[in-house]
Amino acid sequence: MSEGRNKGKGSFWSRFLFWKRKNSEQDLPGEPTVRESRGYTWELKDLREKVDRFFLTRKKQSGTIFESTTLKLTKNNRHLFRLEGKEKSGREYSILFVTGNYLNELNGKVNGVVFLGEADLNRILSSDQKSLKGILSGIQTPDWDEESWSLLQEEPELRKSSDSWKEVLAWEPIWSQQVIIHLRPNVLAVLLVFMGKEFEDFFRKNSAVRVQEMVSKELYFLNVSGNRDFPHSENLSLYEFDSAKRELESVLNRIRSKREKI
Repeated sequence: MSEGRNKGKGSFWSRFLFWKRKNSEQDLPGEPTVRESRGYTWELKDLREKVDRFFLTRKKQSGTIFESTTLKLTKNNRHLFRLEGKEKSGREYSILFVTGNYLNELNGKVNGVVFLGEADLNRILSSDQKSLKGILSGIQTPDWDEESWSLLQEEPELRKSSDSWKEVLAWEPIWSQQVIIHLRPNVLAVLLVFMGKEFEDFFRKNSAVRVQEMVSKELYFLNVSGNRDFPHSENLSLYEFDSAKRELESVLNRIRSKREKI
């Protein structure tokens, strides 16, 4: 009899502990609750505000970006910055920061900064020295932004501004839609955050409902988790706009080439 009671008692406590364990696993009290999506418009607006607060370096073309009692950050060019300050000990410092390769043209003279190894530096000395493009062709993997790349082109029609993507606004729908189709949803989400209303209007006009839904999810995951969890994403983070812009430029070049052959 007591054995039966013990058996029943054990069965009861086993069921209770199983239910409690299962319930606690579902609740995950130690994990922060992730909010639900608030929709495309809200997520995009919130992301743009976050980016605007974070990227102080984008607010000015040049000049003082930040200054406090201990340090000062000055922007000399779109990729060139100088950090100056004084340590608590009284020692002063002045350091140049370069965020990427760049070329500029002012008053008929090209200047800039290029990262390369010593072997590449010696290699370009034996390259074609008739043009800057010929000299810099010795660099194996130049990571140019669009504005720098355009300065290397000898043909005027190839010289494009940083807003050259806007040529697609005048393209026929079949080609505009191809641009959207060939861009990953994650890349589209990052571009929407950084490139403003004109690109957003272009996206909404030339994308299918399903693509818009996927991009909306990407915006949500960018906002709540840095986009590390969405299965359709290749994890381009919110602050990797340069990578997204390069992918856009690559797609534009391919579509432009096809369009010009028609």
